[in-house]
Amino acid sequence: MEVKEYINHLKKLVELERKAEIEAMKEEMKKLSGQEREKVGRAILGLNGKVIGEEFKYKLVKYGRNREIKTEICVGDLVVISKGNPLRSDLVGTVTEKGKHYILVALENVPTWALKNVRIDLYANDITFRRQIENLDKLSESGKKVLKYILKLEEPKESKETEFEPEDGNLNESQREAVCLSLGSEDFFLIHGPFGTGKTRTVTEVIIQEVKRGKKVLATAESNIAVDNLVERLWG
Repeated sequence: MEVKEYINHLKKLVELERKAEIEAMKEEMKKLSGQEREKVGRAILGLNGKVIGEEFKYKLVKYGRNREIKTEICVGDLVVISKGNPLRSDLVGTVTEKGKHYILVALENVPTWALKNVRIDLYANDITFRRQIENLDKLSESGKKVLKYILKLEEPKESKETEFEPEDGNLNESQREAVCLSLGSEDFFLIHGPFGTGKTRTVTEVIIQEVKRGKKVLATAESNIAVDNLVERLWG
């Protein structure tokens, strides 16, 4: 499979996930009342609207109420506007702004009924899916290179040992070797080991050494705690 073909495959998977989320939201609308959905942050009841402007082919409708709006609905989300039963409405818009007492929605058309005593329901957290598609469309050359290795279209080059002066004097021999090989890697380097073997300490040293060489480093992790641990080590 070529890179372009694989990217298109990933985009199809993102679209399938988006459709699945919309179906899940529809199921939730069937099972929960408006009040119950509002309680979990996925609906806003008792709203009145006013058309306040136009952008491209969309009308901007400002929906508000006196009571504070507490919701999970965010800018970029797809929402459905209804008079009480969202499953019977096909009026779908995109949230463009929100405040304590209002939410701004972009709609292609605004029927009269959609301006008085309506509810807004989260249809899909669309911004997440849009960003995934955009990222795939704008994939950099280095990103495409990664896919070539994953698809085994190319083989990563072997790491060369690179000498360094450690900032952390407590690195053991295995950790020093990992840093040494990591610094000499052109493509990928995997630091693998059981819990408590000092992987974070080793990665911290790699980051420090790369920065000393004038490189910019973006460090990510699968959890906030892991990022915090890394930041604490770098800070200390």
